[in-house]
Amino acid sequence: MKRTFGIEEEFFLLNERTFRLAPLDPVQASHLLALNALAKPGNVQTEFLAAQIEIATGVCTDSGQAVNELRGIRQLLAAACNELGIFPVALGTPVQVPNEPTQITPANRYQTVRELVPGLASEHYLSGMHIHVGVPDLESGIRALNGLRRWVPVLVALSSNSPYWRGQDSGFASWRTIQYRRWSINGIPPHFDDAETYLRHKELLLSSESLPDAGHIGWSARLSDKFPTLEIRASDVQLTTAEAVALAALMRALIDTVLESPEEQVETAPELLQLALWQAARVGMQGNLFDLSSGSNTPAWEHLRRLLAFLRPALEANGDDALVSEVVQRWANTGSGSEQQRAAWDLGGAYAVLDGAQNMFIK
Repeated sequence: MKRTFGIEEEFFLLNERTFRLAPLDPVQASHLLALNALAKPGNVQTEFLAAQIEIATGVCTDSGQAVNELRGIRQLLAAACNELGIFPVALGTPVQVPNEPTQITPANRYQTVRELVPGLASEHYLSGMHIHVGVPDLESGIRALNGLRRWVPVLVALSSNSPYWRGQDSGFASWRTIQYRRWSINGIPPHFDDAETYLRHKELLLSSESLPDAGHIGWSARLSDKFPTLEIRASDVQLTTAEAVALAALMRALIDTVLESPEEQVETAPELLQLALWQAARVGMQGNLFDLSSGSNTPAWEHLRRLLAFLRPALEANGDDALVSEVVQRWANTGSGSEQQRAAWDLGGAYAVLDGAQNMFIK
């Protein structure tokens, strides 16, 4: 039986005339949340910023099903936004960050975060994609978490879609990754010997007054407290549905491979993993990634080739190899999201980036 997965996506909302971020008022928020009557309840939610919205698929087993479901929700959202004179874009960071005070959604949890870390909250203009992959139990989840750690940098490079910040190129392919690292617990998670060690470590973290709840354990991958899943949070939100689902298929295949034919776990110094993550966020797929096994620097596409070879049996077993091959070829031809944004910028600046993202949203 195929392992289940689900996809959560965060989007920015922009005014269709000014192309500026468009915070939702309560009436507008209710209008978008009413989409849950057309999709599945809970599939559309407000987010941390008032100028953001989140969508989610249900539990999926087939990549084709996931593409259709995700595209359907995106289409519903785009149509509902159009009625309000706004439009959603799937960018990891907005091209422009407003100078006015940040408007945060008036939910108790979000207001608590603002009071705890006002400086970080005021700059949390970040939209990611979270992939939930089913795991049968805690011990399996720990094995999967340990096994995917060394592959997180190449996943970050491949999914990079946030090069711009405050109207200029950040110099990073995934500036969202760098911005997010400023929070209290972030980056690649540590290696855990077993479930007991994991739970003890988590309890120790939560004893700190710096984390109001487990949701603030912001590792690039973590075990969900709500669902029997491993939640992989490493990716920027993706321009198109096919790209989003292809990444989800890669992550499911990675969990399959680690659990069904686990390799011997090799301890890696945490600072080397964090360095590899930083380097991946900087260069994306257009430079060298740090090779942890050899200490050398190897082209990002070579890292991806190794990952695809490692996952090929699982991709074929899940029926995902055709989709992944098609999207990887697309990335090879047009570049990842960050490269596509930069190409649009070169043609027409910020307007061209946002216009292109709007056009690709429902594809």
